[in-house]
Amino acid sequence: MSIFRLATLNVHSFVAQSTYLNNVSDLVSILKPLNLDLIALEETKNDTNWTRFCQDLSLPHLIYGDCEQYHFGVGIASRYPIISSLNQRTSVSYPGGRRSLLRCVLGGDHRFLTDRIFAVTHLDYLDEDDRLHQIKEFNPPEQNIDILMGDMNALTREDYSNDYYQHRVVDVRKNAAWESPRFELTNLIKNEWNYIDAFRLINPTLKNEQVTTCYYGTRIDYIYFRPKINDSWMLSKCWIIDTKGATDHNAVVAEFKEK
Repeated sequence: MSIFRLATLNVHSFVAQSTYLNNVSDLVSILKPLNLDLIALEETKNDTNWTRFCQDLSLPHLIYGDCEQYHFGVGIASRYPIISSLNQRTSVSYPGGRRSLLRCVLGGDHRFLTDRIFAVTHLDYLDEDDRLHQIKEFNPPEQNIDILMGDMNALTREDYSNDYYQHRVVDVRKNAAWESPRFELTNLIKNEWNYIDAFRLINPTLKNEQVTTCYYGTRIDYIYFRPKINDSWMLSKCWIIDTKGATDHNAVVAEFKEK
């Protein structure tokens, strides 16, 4: 009870990217040894795959946040009871689809849960301006969200050396006719809203392939947190788990420890 471990993962609608086969068993085999207390998912559906995945990870309490397009759904599964939750959808639809923020408060006897609000989102994949509109409408600090997780589809410049950034980020996007790399969203979350990037805090020197969370060699999946005043808990570990192609993203795992 002196440790709380959580993770976020885009599960690609529980379909393996390379084979198009069901990936629930593969993902469970990767994640079960972590003994998670909570997991936040993106691109999940409210179906038997979702419930089976949670049950097999011994996370019996689950909530689902639907979206305009079913494959953009998000979910949270917990070892501890969910005593309140709210799914907020964007007020407008975007070319990349309507998005949602699912937040919850957990009950139970784990001390880490006291007065903490957890949330997951999956932001637009096409345009940084739309991502900014979405996250500003959700406004996590105004909702007193303590831990914000998800597939932000957003970049952090410090993640890449100059050479890697030019050839694996800028050139790849230019050749694919995607948007140029921008960093306003992650800067907003960190510098204006004062959330801490859990992975970057624990791993300040890792770059390039070492920080990859998606198929295109970049880090776009995050766990952000805001410590409370006189918090008796501290972030002790944060790392990326290779999903070995079971989905097109890697998992991000964070561990908090009581001081």
